[in-house]
Amino acid sequence: MPRLLLVRHGLTDWNRQGRIQGHSEIELNQVGLAQARALSERLATEKLDVIYASNLGRARATAEIIAAPHGLPVQIEPRLCEANYGAWEGHTMDELRRDDPERATAWMTEPVDVCPPGGETLEEVADRVAAVLDELRQRPDDEQIVLVGHGGSVRALLSVALQIPQGYSRRLRVDTASLSIIQLNKDRAMLCSFNDRHHLSDNGNQDRFISL
Repeated sequence: MPRLLLVRHGLTDWNRQGRIQGHSEIELNQVGLAQARALSERLATEKLDVIYASNLGRARATAEIIAAPHGLPVQIEPRLCEANYGAWEGHTMDELRRDDPERATAWMTEPVDVCPPGGETLEEVADRVAAVLDELRQRPDDEQIVLVGHGGSVRALLSVALQIPQGYSRRLRVDTASLSIIQLNKDRAMLCSFNDRHHLSDNGNQDRFISL
């Protein structure tokens, strides 16, 4: 059964500010780079067979740091991209509650039925990561596969793998540079580790998580 190591990219300035990033290209800050290096050191002695990353720069940079000790190329997988938040990208929830209160409240309470203007629904994100998951089930049983994505795409993938309704996905806290591990088999998955940050020395350097 392939073993999936799910990684969220390192910290960015927008993470610290609680700004919705989505498809916006926001680079890792110095803390985020240090987080990626700490995770790379943790995984340096692991057998890693392939490393996939979202096409967004913050995920690619995190993946490249993880890949370096192993001499592995980073394979870009756009389906691991963060959710598209459309017109909401760059804004904080406080700003959205002020400027678009009805939709913002509905999005927080009924996330499956509501999406940001011009953005993706949770189910659309789930559909694309589910397709990745289906393909990975066909890989050799003894492989360890790293997937570097984003808060939204990692939560969606965990929910699909564990058969959790997407409406509950934002109850899963996935911090920057965290590691979650699932073991795949043909028709289900087992959660082995979740939101593990033990490799990070400063647990105060976290994003402002948007939960329900």
